[in-house]
Amino acid sequence: MRSLLWILLFGIFIAFIFWIRQQSGPVKLHKSSVELTTQNYGVQVDKFAQEMGLPSAYFKALIVLECSGERPPKSRYERHVYKRLYRVKKGKRKRYGSITKKTLRKFSNGQLKDLATSWGPLQIMGYQSLAMKIPVSRFKEEFALYYSMQWVKNTYGNYLKKGDYANAFHIHNTGKPLPASGRSRTYDPNYIKKGLKYIKIFEDKENKEPPVLR
Repeated sequence: MRSLLWILLFGIFIAFIFWIRQQSGPVKLHKSSVELTTQNYGVQVDKFAQEMGLPSAYFKALIVLECSGERPPKSRYERHVYKRLYRVKKGKRKRYGSITKKTLRKFSNGQLKDLATSWGPLQIMGYQSLAMKIPVSRFKEEFALYYSMQWVKNTYGNYLKKGDYANAFHIHNTGKPLPASGRSRTYDPNYIKKGLKYIKIFEDKENKEPPVLR
């Protein structure tokens, strides 16, 4: 019994050391994704960010993290989200966030899959369209960037206005601010660190080349 306990403790220790190294070690940035983001989204991001009173460099960094600047961006189907939404619709689960059985009563299984998929350059989950009272297609079509940025403004724009980018990235990736411990719970442990570095890159680019708004 004691030997099993020691093995367990040793495993936890190794995992902790691995996590520390990930947090403190250098992160790999992708210059090509920065250039793609500038080329594919730069002008639009600058325009919408100015209209919304939010920092464009944050959105460009977020685009690098979420879709590597690709246009059109790929979508990501989240099967576990679909299962939860399906259970809510069938009355086997009370709610998923603010989504209830009543909310989903008119949705087909195919439409539920759209709600369980992340879309657009910021990879916004389809079900976020429900609170915005817009069709999920708005996150897929040519206006995807605008509506995605609008969702960010509505959801955690107050953090961006304060320049609290670490919490902004954490909310975007996990749905919640950083915990009191400050330990990130993002899927990629370096998600925030990369994001902050990309912001600096885009800010430097903007200072050298003021954006041309159209």
